Amino acid sequence: MAVPFIDGGLRREEPVLVATTPVNLDLVRTALGRHARNVDFAETAYFGRRPSQRVGAFTGYRHRHPRAARVRILAEPVWSGRSARQVEALECMESALNTVLAGSGIHMICPYDARVVEPEIVGNAWRTHPHMVHGTDVAASPGYVDPVAFVRTRASRLAGRPDDAVTLTFAGDLSRIRHAIVMETAMLGLAGEHLMIFSAAIGELLTGTDADETGELPSVALWSRPGEVVCDIRLPATTALDPFIGLHPPTLDPRPGDGFWLARQICDHLDVRPGADGTTVRLHTPTPRVDELHRGGSSSGG
Repeated sequence: MAVPFIDGGLRREEPVLVATTPVNLDLVRTALGRHARNVDFAETAYFGRRPSQRVGAFTGYRHRHPRAARVRILAEPVWSGRSARQVEALECMESALNTVLAGSGIHMICPYDARVVEPEIVGNAWRTHPHMVHGTDVAASPGYVDPVAFVRTRASRLAGRPDDAVTLTFAGDLSRIRHAIVMETAMLGLAGEHLMIFSAAIGELLTGTDADETGELPSVALWSRPGEVVCDIRLPATTALDPFIGLHPPTLDPRPGDGFWLARQICDHLDVRPGADGTTVRLHTPTPRVDELHRGGSSSGG
């Protein structure tokens, strides 16, 4: 499957990126022979640890080849060593790619090794990918589900806030609530640049929000858990958000989702949950020591 996909791109003079395991990288290089020098290779475990960073890596590769009509990416997700929460986030990202990368000129295949990947994950691959490739044969996936519908059914329910969560009400003064967020998150364990970026990201998410017709105001709740700080942003029911907001990297022209992109870069998880009484955005960001371990010692990202 891999070699015909790569050869097809090289024949059309399309840039080709292969991101997979070290063993598979060696196999592909050997199979391609001298043509391997025309292909870009990356070890998939380090090709964007968080889902949002992985999306950024894909779009970044596309942007490095602006004159190409299309680029090809073969990107194998890493599933081993992931928690159930991380698997959920990665599966939702796999589904979101169908929307986020639409019209981008990226032609992508995501290999799944059914010999080692859990059957439930392989089963969900049929739901997150519109086509299945076997060798050179491409067929429509009979189980494909619309990305928004998939996320709504796959995403787990958010746990309730703890009793000791600190709640702040946003009445339109960004500087005041940013100051309050800085003070509270510092007390919860964030520090330095990470603290300032996290506080700025929350402020960006609140930009442009206001009370709804009932007078309900947006609110922010903050609390700590072992190794992380959690933030809930509660938006009025009149605020509708794309569940994939923030997966598009910012451009020179500011867009409403830019603050969400910033938040996704520094947070382990960012969840958007619409409800009849409002939309909740929940962010989990690691405390400094945990974030240092993530950046320096993790080998299970994807």
